[in-house]
Amino acid sequence: MWNQLQELTRHPAAVFLKKIIGDPVQLYAVFLVTTVMYYYHSGMVWMYTVIAVFVSWLMMRFYDFVARHKWIGPLTYLVYMFAGIEIVGMITRLGQQSYPISFMVWFLTPQNVVTFSGWYTASIYLLMLGFLTSTVYYFSKIRYRMSMQFLIMLIPLSLYAKEGLQMPAVLVIILLASYFLLMIYCRQMHNQTEIRYLPSFHGSMSIAVYVLGFSIIAAIVPKPTVTADREFIENAMSYSTWSDVLMNAISMFTDTTDNSVGTSNNTRTIYYVASPEPLRLRTQTYSYYQSDDSWNVIREYDYPSQDYHTGSELTYRPQDVLQAILDAASQDADFAETYQLSDLTATVLPEQNLRSVALCCVYYPVQVLPSPTRSFSTVTANYLTISKTNTFGGSIGDWVDVQYYSDTYARYEAVIPILQKLSGAEYASLLQDAQTVLSQTAPEEATLLGEIQEEYQEAYAYLDTIQKQDFDSEIIRNLAKQITSGLTSDFDKANAIQNYFLEAGFVYDQAYQKPSGSNAEYFLTESKTGVCYEYATAMVLLCRSIGLPARYVQGYNLNQMYDGNFRFRDCNYLIKVRDAHAFPEVYISGYGWLSFEPTVPSMDMLENQEAENKNVARWGFVLLVFAGISGIIYLYLPRIRESLFRKRILRLAPSETAAAVFRHMCQLMHLPSSTTVNELAVQSQAFCSERTLFDQMDMLLYGHAEALTPQQIALLYQNWHDSRTQYLKEQAEKRRQEAKTKRKNQKTQKA
Repeated sequence: MWNQLQELTRHPAAVFLKKIIGDPVQLYAVFLVTTVMYYYHSGMVWMYTVIAVFVSWLMMRFYDFVARHKWIGPLTYLVYMFAGIEIVGMITRLGQQSYPISFMVWFLTPQNVVTFSGWYTASIYLLMLGFLTSTVYYFSKIRYRMSMQFLIMLIPLSLYAKEGLQMPAVLVIILLASYFLLMIYCRQMHNQTEIRYLPSFHGSMSIAVYVLGFSIIAAIVPKPTVTADREFIENAMSYSTWSDVLMNAISMFTDTTDNSVGTSNNTRTIYYVASPEPLRLRTQTYSYYQSDDSWNVIREYDYPSQDYHTGSELTYRPQDVLQAILDAASQDADFAETYQLSDLTATVLPEQNLRSVALCCVYYPVQVLPSPTRSFSTVTANYLTISKTNTFGGSIGDWVDVQYYSDTYARYEAVIPILQKLSGAEYASLLQDAQTVLSQTAPEEATLLGEIQEEYQEAYAYLDTIQKQDFDSEIIRNLAKQITSGLTSDFDKANAIQNYFLEAGFVYDQAYQKPSGSNAEYFLTESKTGVCYEYATAMVLLCRSIGLPARYVQGYNLNQMYDGNFRFRDCNYLIKVRDAHAFPEVYISGYGWLSFEPTVPSMDMLENQEAENKNVARWGFVLLVFAGISGIIYLYLPRIRESLFRKRILRLAPSETAAAVFRHMCQLMHLPSSTTVNELAVQSQAFCSERTLFDQMDMLLYGHAEALTPQQIALLYQNWHDSRTQYLKEQAEKRRQEAKTKRKNQKTQKA
């Protein structure tokens, strides 16, 4: 069997394949490049791998030339290096002509945030291919340093780790297996007195068995569930800090945002927070949605137009608005009957207390300080600017107190029935009539309703402006009408749209890559899979299509508890990069702007880690089954081969039978092909003294008369084979007994 496999390895195709991919040093470099390119462009990783195989082979031959020539080699390498840098620079410049940000910003920014760039990806590919192949070659064939090879392996691993991404299980196993294969190869390749390299098929099989065994054990052995905070690790990676700074800078100097919101797993803490409850905190609103699945701002609306100083109120208390409407209904029966409020006049509204959330920026100055939807501020920082849609300001280490009215008030049991009676279609007339009723008895309430009427008009004027330039979709309009069929109030319609995503089986998946060119229509009708960006976008468009003013908001989801203290404040929440969140705000009659949460729940980090561990283990079991089947074949293959051989020789002519038996016996005895029949007989004397078989083979092989039939030769061969098998067993037993006696004697001598 081994001889036949060795014959296959001599085939021209096998020789060419071995020449191209038979070097463990080259394979390790190729797999390193593969893992890097999977991070940058997973869809075409197979193409990058195939190209890397052939290009790295050429590079390795070039490095061999450099290593053999003392002077001309290094000079040639310098020319090669500068030429490579120039080519990469040229490709990068081509990319900068068609891409909105520079190469370094693109390189340092998480790839799940930026859009794909072919030129930039090609630059990364060439850089990594040149750097990884040269460093792997140097620390294996020039200077044997496996510790450096391990550090090199951390380069692609760090790309995934800094964003909390999961490397595919197959790549993990291949990368680690290639590392250990390289380690074995390098130790054999270098001169060491205690190690001898066996350049044989059996030696290669031993290495293959070792690598396979390691891969199985590494994959199947249960992995510990890591619950520790990764922040210390990420702080040690300086480029992670740069990524955060760059993302903050990008968000502030562009008027657009794309579907990257909610795709980062970076656990770097950016704010400490002391809050009485979980919150959705806003940093930026966007008004126009484009068909290319991006949002744009209206500068006069989405950016602040004036400064709000300490104690300047930005919002009214919704309880006061609702109470004014109830008071008008209590004082005027006609008003109550017209707007169907008669059965609610006795409602006692719960108190809507002012709450306070304190935030402290941790690492770098920010231009955007997160704040709740309905907030005004008491500032302890050097400065702070707050608008109706954004909160600006904040320095490192400064605590900022932001006071707000909680959106949870709209979900109180006593409040919901009132909001369910109010509809945008008649809300303007309700406010006008209520002001008339209250103008004499409660002028302060009438004044407040007048302000609310102005806000209502501004909200619907905003909607009219948006609808003239916004994305228009008949599919979305029809779906919104279907979802809200039979509902009249703004509150019920918005809640129905929010609940639709959970009831219709939508899925939250950070790893999902939607097709290029798709937008909210595709999300609502085809994929039903995405992150908070898709859900917030879809709800805003659905609400707008049925006449509800709505806006897309980006900020953070405040849900990460913290049990420590920071700078004498009761910090109980953390905001991390991965908490970046998108959500809609809808104008609800009777309440004003109210935030909603259409994003369906997702698996937490521990569940993702456990799922990935199971995936790795699954591949380990696949390798284990493969190894088991291979082991069974290895054990039973000699018996199967022997049985087939005995059947085959019965169909041959006597001379052919003798020749086949002779070759087979030489293979079993591990004798060279130049062995004669007499030499074979001498080698067999230890277990077979009968000469009949050898005499008959000699006669048949050298053209003498045919004395025996194939059946008789087969029978004589069977006796020889059985004698040899019995002899080998006896010798093995003899060695075991000798070893046992030796150990016994050693124990006696020690005693």
